[in-house]
Amino acid sequence: MCVKPHRLFSTLGIVMKSFSPAAVFSAAFALTLAVSISAATLTHAEKEPGAVPAQKAPEDLADQDSMNGYALADFADFQKNWHFVTVRYRKDTSEMRLTYANDIAWAALNAKSTDYPDGAVFAKIGILTAEDPAFTSSAVPSGARRFQLMVRDKKKFADTNGWGYALFDAHGKASGKDVDIRSRACDACHALVPERGYVFSEPMRLDVAENPEVPQAITPIAGNMVFETVAIAALPKALQEKLPKGAPQVRQLRGSLEKNIFRGTVDEIRPTLAAEARRTDMPAVLASTDGTLFSLMYLDGAACAGPDGKPGVTIKGFYTTGEVPGKTSNIVPTTYCAPKE
Repeated sequence: MCVKPHRLFSTLGIVMKSFSPAAVFSAAFALTLAVSISAATLTHAEKEPGAVPAQKAPEDLADQDSMNGYALADFADFQKNWHFVTVRYRKDTSEMRLTYANDIAWAALNAKSTDYPDGAVFAKIGILTAEDPAFTSSAVPSGARRFQLMVRDKKKFADTNGWGYALFDAHGKASGKDVDIRSRACDACHALVPERGYVFSEPMRLDVAENPEVPQAITPIAGNMVFETVAIAALPKALQEKLPKGAPQVRQLRGSLEKNIFRGTVDEIRPTLAAEARRTDMPAVLASTDGTLFSLMYLDGAACAGPDGKPGVTIKGFYTTGEVPGKTSNIVPTTYCAPKE
């Protein structure tokens, strides 16, 4: 495939009519996507569709075009030429996430392999959503937020279970700083699903089902989230000060996530912490080992009304805004209404 340079970004367009998982899957039938990703100045040599391009030299942190040796332009038009895998909705960020696989990744995915071969690549587009003022029960795209790559190279990325990660903003600029920290944080999250080959995405069923009443099966994960009950005195002082009065203990998330944490982890873990707090009626927390990054959720108990008007229960919490551990940052409160069980 000959990739032409100087393509311009185009606007993403997707309409989702509900935030519920069932509606997300149903809406996939009506997905329309017109995204064109900048190809920069690439070689005019013919390439096999879906092939991984030759790796670049390690990036200069002042040059934000690549991360871990990969630029977004290296995979130009992936959303047109690759296989659509699935769509997910992130409740914590109001973000639609569309996942694509090249031919190598797609073959392994459909073979239910847990050992992806070198050259397998997944690409993801994160799209912010907003309420449609003309139809308030639906959410519509409000712009691309980020792009992510997951590239299989067992030798190069042996320290992160054979997968390399590259993160880009809406303009295609890479997260060039703190590459090792961000890569290990990505790996710590994907390490929750080793039984899936460290890949969360599973193919979304888009065919006409013989039995539409039967929901699409989702492979369960093997309970890799490990919480421990710890005394409040063992927590960093800044975190202790944000706990509800009278709570002698908390449920603290242990393992690789606390050792490899960055801002993305802090954001993404809040729904999990909220579920644990609700299950145990104890505050739940994830904190970096030095205590400078953390996310805390606890059950407030006050009655509330959810977005659908149904009664719920209030969950409160606090989280830090720093990008990586080692530096103090702002602590922000958060509150949401969880449906009553």
